[in-house]
Amino acid sequence: MKSTGLALILGSILLSSCAENPPRTKTYTPHEEQKSAPLISKDDAIKNTQTLYQKGDYANALAHLDAIHEDQLRANDRAEYWNLRGLILLAQKKPLQSETSFRKALNDNRVPEYNSYYQYNIATAQMDAARPAEALKTLDQIKLQNLDTTQQHKILSLKEKLGSELNSVPAPDSKVTPGASPQTLSSDAGTAVVVMPTPTEIFHGDVVKTRIGLLLPLSGKYESFGKKAQRAIELAFQHSSDDRAKTYELVPVDSGDTPESQLEGLKKLIEVEKVIAVIGPILSKGIEGLSANAAYYQVALLSIAQSQGPVNSHLFSCSISTRDQASRIVEYAMKTKGYSKFAILAPSNKSGEEMANAFWDEVEFRNGEIKEFELYDPNDTDFRKPVDRTLGLFYTEARAKELEELAAKRSEMNITRKTMKTAQYYTLPPIIDFDAVFIADEAKTVGQIIPTFAYRDAKKISFLGTSAWNSSQLIQRAQDNVEGAVFPVGFNTLSPSASSLQFTDLYKSTYSANPAELEAIAFDSAELVIKTLSQSPSNRDEFTKKLETISAVDGATGSVAIQNHRCARKLTLYSVQSGKLVALPDENN
Repeated sequence: MKSTGLALILGSILLSSCAENPPRTKTYTPHEEQKSAPLISKDDAIKNTQTLYQKGDYANALAHLDAIHEDQLRANDRAEYWNLRGLILLAQKKPLQSETSFRKALNDNRVPEYNSYYQYNIATAQMDAARPAEALKTLDQIKLQNLDTTQQHKILSLKEKLGSELNSVPAPDSKVTPGASPQTLSSDAGTAVVVMPTPTEIFHGDVVKTRIGLLLPLSGKYESFGKKAQRAIELAFQHSSDDRAKTYELVPVDSGDTPESQLEGLKKLIEVEKVIAVIGPILSKGIEGLSANAAYYQVALLSIAQSQGPVNSHLFSCSISTRDQASRIVEYAMKTKGYSKFAILAPSNKSGEEMANAFWDEVEFRNGEIKEFELYDPNDTDFRKPVDRTLGLFYTEARAKELEELAAKRSEMNITRKTMKTAQYYTLPPIIDFDAVFIADEAKTVGQIIPTFAYRDAKKISFLGTSAWNSSQLIQRAQDNVEGAVFPVGFNTLSPSASSLQFTDLYKSTYSANPAELEAIAFDSAELVIKTLSQSPSNRDEFTKKLETISAVDGATGSVAIQNHRCARKLTLYSVQSGKLVALPDENN
């Protein structure tokens, strides 16, 4: 039996006997799910409640939440459930109850960047409960450097207000922009947090109904990606079947590569350029701040960043998200292939851990099991340790009895030297107690990891991956070892739909280059904007409402529809067969 290291599972701590290396842990603490209660999606459970809350109908909003049992929610949706409950209770002037809910949101949170926002809500509830000292102490725990400037100002303003009440005003944080003069916020303004934006102030400014903003990195290290997206968006407007699209004005603004520069770019697009909608950003970093400001400006933000960002009435996530990928590959693995047990390997960075967590959640949602989970340094080039831990070959003391049996066999057979023929009497065999291995990394790295399994005599293993595997480097590096591997793609070029093929031909004939997934997503985002504009919205908020209800478009990534502020699409699965990538047929057809 393999040593599992340290794992937080259902509140129990299981200790291994090995202290040589950091123990293996899941990156978040799962919660036990009531098998008797049917799981429901976050969208069904929360969106209607959010709408009632934003309308000020707090009684019905709370009644709607009361009808939902916490254990009916998927584990990664519970923090949002508790945060929304806390906001409703705070609005009803029930600060003690709201504080309890916000603390549960903090405990259930799986996105570290959101901790600060939940702590801010806790402090607001404490202030409303006339406990300024406790509120100030809570605010002191917030790491301001993790927030954008706007949110830093809110927290500093609340600290100043509390400090004044206690006759001890804390000094401003040195990381905040010098010369800033944040507004003094009332406690009610404390409910306007990024995780569930409900701004107490709404921007009211002029709008040019035919002007669309592009918030893209047009300089710096991500410039090439920004310009590729811009070309795809321009292509959609220039060649749209709707003749009016050619009369619309596109206004590109450089978003830079920092959260602050992205916020400045959005401000310019709204306050100076007066656009009716915005396509962008590309970068996930700072999406929370942009989401909050989109709510303040009442502008639809069609994000093509991989991270979906927080729930927001004006943020639309149009990328091929981690959730989309995990859902598609797990559906295939468990429904089509009949797998139920998995191992996960992932780099210890934000994107790797997010993808690993999304895959884990999908497996648990379908009542599957994660047998092994290994994180490795993103800079590693030697993957023997994580592979050995996955195969039960690293913590050999846990298999001492087997080692003794091998030694006895060597003695019995008078084997004194390790050779190719006698290696089996010296080496422990791998333990493969899973049906497939999911690796949440790019093709270049995966091409090094997969052969390591074969080197450890773990052959004929099924491998599952992400859209980042869609590269020639996968087969070049892993060669025969990657045969049969499966991963999802958003932009299917092997067996494209008619609309995908039309986009590819148009892009190649215009720019003499082949488009990639980013360009396809940007093109589809533009198509959604064009279709919404065809309904002649008169202002930004009306544009948002019409975007929420438009029918699907046939775009570069196939049929794309807006569902609960996400671009819903059916991802195609690619597989390595006979040394080539092939598109698998849709098993549901």
